[in-house]
Amino acid sequence: MNIVVSAGDCNGIGLEIFANSFKQNKFEGITFILVCNLLVLEEYFKAVEIEYSIDNDTIILNNKRVKLINCVTYAEIDFGIVSKSAGLHAVESLDKSIKLLFDKKADAILTLPIQKESMYLTGWQFAGHTEMLANRCNVDNEMMILGTKDLKVALATVHIPIKSVPSQILDYKLKNKILSLHSCLKNDFGIRTPKIAVLGLNPHAGENGNIGIEDVEIIEPLINELKNTIEVSGPLPADGFFGFGKYKNFDGVLAMYHDQGLIPLKMLANGGGVNYTANLPIIRVSPDHGTAYDIAGKNIANPQSTIESIELAQEVYINRKSK
Repeated sequence: MNIVVSAGDCNGIGLEIFANSFKQNKFEGITFILVCNLLVLEEYFKAVEIEYSIDNDTIILNNKRVKLINCVTYAEIDFGIVSKSAGLHAVESLDKSIKLLFDKKADAILTLPIQKESMYLTGWQFAGHTEMLANRCNVDNEMMILGTKDLKVALATVHIPIKSVPSQILDYKLKNKILSLHSCLKNDFGIRTPKIAVLGLNPHAGENGNIGIEDVEIIEPLINELKNTIEVSGPLPADGFFGFGKYKNFDGVLAMYHDQGLIPLKMLANGGGVNYTANLPIIRVSPDHGTAYDIAGKNIANPQSTIESIELAQEVYINRKSK
């Protein structure tokens, strides 16, 4: 399979973790296309002291050949700094990467971390990769799933203020999210009979309506309805669910809001984990972390999340091809 790689923010750790992932895994059966300005790439690798060589339009990293698609935009490397030029380079890389997908020249996309502040300086108007890719794919039911090999956490709401979450917890939206998660676990991740846990919105899942009404009036009736067709449990108190290891009994979890699901997931991932966008006609994976400006340029970032992202892209590709 072919994976196209968008360069992300050149002042962060993205290009470093991509290059260093080849030290640990040769990714048999995968060819890579990196979309990046050649001069930016060379200056980045020299600054971080990453060994590489160039053969025409190919970058060689740890004996792995990576085809380079050049970006016109140049951005000076200034580790840990927000800059419009870095944002422009990231936008061009992402746009060209998506075009390769749509032109059937790539089977999946690995998006290296972006710095949204730099992107916004260019006029970019999306909350993140997830929303941008959904827009380009003309999809309105995209779903963010963060996961490891043993646990997948989906989000009912994503990049919205906490105060807006309760108004977005609607039965029809939750039903679509649960069914989408079930479909993704089965078709993309190859789990034959997925078991899904749905977390409560309020502390202690509302305590029978004593702490908020959403769990009793919206989530619980919906779970009871869906139990007739899929294996789903909830609403479950989030603290005990993660704190006492109950998550080990499930294949997927639907959290009501961003931090409820992602704080425990990232702790359990221990430097790994993958950001996967479900319900797209394309396969999109990304490391489960940001640009890490605080350590950018030091060549100490852990590539494990990138490695797992690439492995998941291949897994999903194989599962989809088998359908």
